[in-house]
Amino acid sequence: MRTMRTLCAALLGTTILASAALAESDGLGEMGVFYANVGWIGGAAAQAAGDQIVAEQEPFLDAQVYDLNGIEDWVIANTDDGDIDCLVMFGWTPETIYEPGNGDDENSPLELFLDDGNFVINSADYIFYVTLGGGANGENGVKTVMDAGFDLWTDGNAIKPTPDGEKYIPSLDNFTSNRSFKLGQIDADAAWETEVVFGEGPAGADPVVLYNADTGGRVGIWMQVSNDGLNRGDVAVELFNNWVPTAIQPQSVEADGKATTTWGELKGF
Repeated sequence: MRTMRTLCAALLGTTILASAALAESDGLGEMGVFYANVGWIGGAAAQAAGDQIVAEQEPFLDAQVYDLNGIEDWVIANTDDGDIDCLVMFGWTPETIYEPGNGDDENSPLELFLDDGNFVINSADYIFYVTLGGGANGENGVKTVMDAGFDLWTDGNAIKPTPDGEKYIPSLDNFTSNRSFKLGQIDADAAWETEVVFGEGPAGADPVVLYNADTGGRVGIWMQVSNDGLNRGDVAVELFNNWVPTAIQPQSVEADGKATTTWGELKGF
């Protein structure tokens, strides 16, 4: 990935890396993947999907797998850094970035990361629910982290790909989601909005990405169900590679603030 960006920069006669003359502003930064602990998914299945994401995702400058201490350092380092970074979880909210039991409201590294305009996406168990001590956050995890009244109790939700799902995630097939976002709740919220729905059933949406107009933060889920046989890696890679560049437009900006190139333009080389 770095080689492609360097080559494109050379062809354009500029430098993508930060310098006195050129710096990235509100562009895509790094990706941190956490599967040291998981919820509602086997460790091997989470590792396979997570490693596939790291190996095959394209838009983020760097993607790595981190353990509990590493993900804390990564989240803190990628808060207030001017980039849009992405945290990927598999049904377990690391206790190093969010105190179990929702005990660190507003000031946790996780909430500060999200409120900084970054992207958090989860698969398998209910997002923000499971952590050290099992379901210690419970359904209040999503309410607290997102400052919203959402719940994801949607057992047996028969998901079918939407037109956006077919367009951006061709490997997404029908599946059952037990923890989908309820679109009516999103519509009723003052800050959060539904940015894209890739799959939808009678009870809600999954995969789906929500956007907070106040903070610029994004929360996404994909395949929130206990089923190790799902092609989680394929679906996530296509979401990142096909949709993210269309929705999150990083741009290189000169010192005077004039935009020069976008990642979408660079990918055309």
